[in-house]
Amino acid sequence: MKPRFAQIRIPASLIAIAILAYACFWTLRLGYADLLVHTDSPENASRAVELVAGNARYRAHWAAMLDQSGNNPAGSLSALEAAVACNPRDSSSWVELGLRAEVDKDFVRAERSLLQAARIDRQYDPRWTLVNFYFRQSDVENFWLWARQAAVMLYGDAAPLFRLCWRVTQDPEVILKRAIPDDPKILAQYLGFLLDDNHLDAVEPVAQRVAEHAGPGDLPILFTSCDRLLSVRQLPGALRIWNAISRRRLISYPALEPDKGLSLTNGDFRELPLSHGFDWRLHSPEGVSFSQGQSLPLLRVTFSGKQPESCEILSQSVPLLPGQPYRFRFRYRTSGIAPDTGLRWRIFDFATGAELAARSTDMSNEKPTEGDLLFSTPPDTRLARVALTYQRTLGTTRIEGSVLLIHTSLEFALP
Repeated sequence: MKPRFAQIRIPASLIAIAILAYACFWTLRLGYADLLVHTDSPENASRAVELVAGNARYRAHWAAMLDQSGNNPAGSLSALEAAVACNPRDSSSWVELGLRAEVDKDFVRAERSLLQAARIDRQYDPRWTLVNFYFRQSDVENFWLWARQAAVMLYGDAAPLFRLCWRVTQDPEVILKRAIPDDPKILAQYLGFLLDDNHLDAVEPVAQRVAEHAGPGDLPILFTSCDRLLSVRQLPGALRIWNAISRRRLISYPALEPDKGLSLTNGDFRELPLSHGFDWRLHSPEGVSFSQGQSLPLLRVTFSGKQPESCEILSQSVPLLPGQPYRFRFRYRTSGIAPDTGLRWRIFDFATGAELAARSTDMSNEKPTEGDLLFSTPPDTRLARVALTYQRTLGTTRIEGSVLLIHTSLEFALP
């Protein structure tokens, strides 16, 4: 019996060796073909296809090499067709076939190939290719259809897609309705694009939608939106964004309602000013620093004596009613500051820069001291700026010491 078992084992070993040899042969063949493909030579790519005829990637690469050489467009097209025949789910080859057909003005085949790529690959690139195809074909309906589908899969730089939408129409409502999904991340990207490309008239409705779902991470872009609208005097939009942030409780300040006399933010300096929107802006000229009170809410402004002779210390944009008398009150005390300092509170018309009221303050009082400013808004003024400024008084040295701002308020005044 032993010789018979030995006779059986010998053929089995030979079969195993043959299988191993065949596997090694194909491993070497594939490795060599892959090496040929990476040489970026049409001849080597052709040789790789001969070695591994069923590899769609090699055929697509061969087509690309032939296309780059420009000597054999028919051969390049044939290689692409063979690539999708080998692998019907090769979306990149379907895209290339579509683009080739478009160049050849075979728009029906081009559309069919690009749609096939989008069916088998639901990522961004096939959709983006269709967006561009329909843009070139001036097919507006299909452009918006695929622009929205591409936006859903956005990653990386979204500006090219948004910019193409603005080339189709300058109507921000159409773009927002037809191309921008109600997705917080995409809306935030679109808002950033609008700010970067200076489409400020379109900012406010997008910022409102961002604010509906906003978290702390969205505050920078919402603050920027508010600031940019203020810079171009779009008060209603800026105020709506600020109040949306407030109602979302992303900031601790109540919403502003100028019709009810609620126009000043953070009047008691309970919070360190944000320097954005309708909060106090700390201008921080050289030689001036700010800090909060440790036990009581107040803002300490410290002068080193090296500040400019003329500078603005802090300011706030305040929404007001036109043709209305107002009273601005302030409470403060000082430490180490001499009389006739050159510090004064001033009220400016935001649009024109005209001074509505000013009052020099004797900031040498080390006990809490109160003062006020009376002013009336012009008939067409809805936004003013309250500012604490410094102008060195002639015959004095630059001030040193601290001013402790304890409280400010802005209210309707009797005519």
